[in-house]
Amino acid sequence: MKSLLRVACLSALVLVSACSGGGGTAKGTAAAPSPASTPTGPARLPDPVQSALPVGTKVLYTGSGRGAGGVTLPASAGGASSVTVMWTCAGPARFGIVSAGKTLAASECGDGSGVFTARIPHAHLRETAWKFTAPNSVIWRMSVVLPGGK
Repeated sequence: MKSLLRVACLSALVLVSACSGGGGTAKGTAAAPSPASTPTGPARLPDPVQSALPVGTKVLYTGSGRGAGGVTLPASAGGASSVTVMWTCAGPARFGIVSAGKTLAASECGDGSGVFTARIPHAHLRETAWKFTAPNSVIWRMSVVLPGGK
């Protein structure tokens, strides 16, 4: 009987500890990136292309910067059924990709460890001039690819 009580108490202690510790960590990361761990320039961000691209994939744009920016994709993007955008960013604000006044994709940045991917369908590719919205406190790195066979 005594050993059953110890196991129950130990399990409850571990559960409370794990639950209270997890909440604090997640909150701290979301609130503000740690200056010590946040990259200071776009070249220090991880490559947003995390694995080898499939055969036939065409890279339409690869770039990096700070704050707002933009790109005009090649004409081949306008005829594609979709393009894939992969990006990473660091800073205390949001990074967004806008075309013809519509947000195509966006994310919060944080410490730059996150990599985001968005598939932009043909319906949103009629305008190939894209604007990147972010304050100067945000650094970013991005690749836009046309899937293989398109």
